[in-house]
Amino acid sequence: MARRPTPPRERLLEAARTEFAARGLAGARVDTIARDAEASKERLYAHFSTKRDLFDAALGESIGRWVTVVPFDAHDLPGWASALYDHLASNPDDARLLLWGQIEGVALPSPGVLDHGQLEARRDSVRAAQDAGDISSGWDADELLTMVFGVVLAWFVTPEATNLHTGPQQRRCDVVRQAVARIVAPG
Repeated sequence: MARRPTPPRERLLEAARTEFAARGLAGARVDTIARDAEASKERLYAHFSTKRDLFDAALGESIGRWVTVVPFDAHDLPGWASALYDHLASNPDDARLLLWGQIEGVALPSPGVLDHGQLEARRDSVRAAQDAGDISSGWDADELLTMVFGVVLAWFVTPEATNLHTGPQQRRCDVVRQAVARIVAPG
């Protein structure tokens, strides 16, 4: 029997990401994840103690991917927000997992997702950009990050909005950039 090129843990995470993105934590089936990963349930539970542990790991892997692909730049929050929207629109499972994580109450600074140090580094970066006069100092760093993230996710959470798979993605990237530029404009 030929060895699979992808290790079991990675296959399980990929299958879990797809299943959790489609159905959330409550609706996802461990049997489906194991089958799609070409692994047994026993193998799944050897890597992840609980279904929730698997969900958190899949969410953390997803967030880790876009954190790496879209480096944070507080001195260019409009550009960062536009690039993040573009990534999430091009990778809808990442957007869906993020929203399911919100429903499940996963906090960004949590094990396997973003740690407190990474989040604090972003806050410090925002404060430095404010001190440099690059962005408005009228917002607390957490308020500003929340507002910017809200703009990025607007099309993903707006009822009746044509999102993710249809519509003018480049135009939406431009709208996100312009909206964030207005929010963070100094003065």
